[in-house]
Amino acid sequence: MNVDIGNAVRKNEEAETSEERIVLETKDLNFYYTPEVKTLKNINISIPEKKVTAFIGPSGCGKSTLLRCFNRMNDLIPGVKLEGKIEIDGQDIYSPEVNLEDLRKKVGMVFQKSNPFPMDIWENVAFGPKVNGVTDKVELEELVVSSLKQADLWREVKDRLKTSALDLSGGQQQRLCIARALANKPEIILMDEPASALDPISTNKIEETIEELRANYTIIIVTHNMQQAARVSDYTAFLMTGDLVEFNSTSTLFTNPDEKLTEDYITGRFG
Repeated sequence: MNVDIGNAVRKNEEAETSEERIVLETKDLNFYYTPEVKTLKNINISIPEKKVTAFIGPSGCGKSTLLRCFNRMNDLIPGVKLEGKIEIDGQDIYSPEVNLEDLRKKVGMVFQKSNPFPMDIWENVAFGPKVNGVTDKVELEELVVSSLKQADLWREVKDRLKTSALDLSGGQQQRLCIARALANKPEIILMDEPASALDPISTNKIEETIEELRANYTIIIVTHNMQQAARVSDYTAFLMTGDLVEFNSTSTLFTNPDEKLTEDYITGRFG
């Protein structure tokens, strides 16, 4: 499969600057699901602030596992082990003093399959702030409205906020999940194949939302769709069997990659 990157990559050439602040960094990261299964191998990557970084690679290469390390979602799996460091704003997120609730407020997550709560639209978005202690009705209302607007959903649901979120279309449900993550005021948003189950029109809406959010948030997206990576990201990381083969600006990785293995993958010679 050949990737027609065209204007998508040229649009992102501004990613190649030297003035960016690194917000998330891994240092010699190894991850094991069991002592015998090493899923990530010596990963060193630096994620810049307020940019979109895409993780690409064949199924089972470790993309989603790496993503879930960044908000410690893998901690929920018995028997896993992590070696090395992951630092956000210079703090090791696996150190004992890190509060997991605070980490997951700072690092929001949008999953592959939309998972709205079985409650109305308003309560879905307000749920996180309420859990985190926000009780003021005016503040909650402002959070709900601003989050829905940022997720490009407000105009479609403003007149039915008290109807069930389960009545929304698949694409609307996914944007609701983005709004729900935004309501916690994160700094980093993780997206694990957020459009893989959606039709092309809904996928386009998700990509437009990412384009709007990039000015205020650091976004890391896992995608199997290389055209999508070329369209939405400033930087792209290519993983293969747990190794980070190449991390580069999207324009460079798709037009002039450093590694032959990267070229073979993006031109469809395997994967």
